[in-house]
Amino acid sequence: MLASLVLAAALPAAAPLSGLHYLVGTWNCTYRAGAVRLAYDATYAYDRDARTLRQIASWAGGGDEELLAYDASRGGWTAVVFDGQGTATIMRATGSDPNHIAYRSVYPDPSIAVTFDRISATEYRLHGTVRSGGKTISSVDTCLRGAH
Repeated sequence: MLASLVLAAALPAAAPLSGLHYLVGTWNCTYRAGAVRLAYDATYAYDRDARTLRQIASWAGGGDEELLAYDASRGGWTAVVFDGQGTATIMRATGSDPNHIAYRSVYPDPSIAVTFDRISATEYRLHGTVRSGGKTISSVDTCLRGAH
């Protein structure tokens, strides 16, 4: 972790974000939480002069949008998710490793945690937890390039 922070200070701001270049394009994903299963597509593209990565997720009856950026001065990631109901969630993560990003929500619900893990050039996973109704709900999203 300390080596990552030292490296982050020495690299230009775009370097960690460029490590996510393999995400650009469309992915086929499956969300699972208990008995709930939802298939969705996630499409990534660079935005704002390649300073952010935009993800648009769509599924039957809904979708959301996420902006992801790396802040070298803070040594970490920021993700802002806009959902279909008009609300936003802001998450932050420390470190500069684009292959493993462990987010915690800073707004509006601090119980949300999401970890992004690159498995390969054609697979990534999101492991999430949130407190709701006095229970912790765990989920796993598995995303594959070119699979249906």
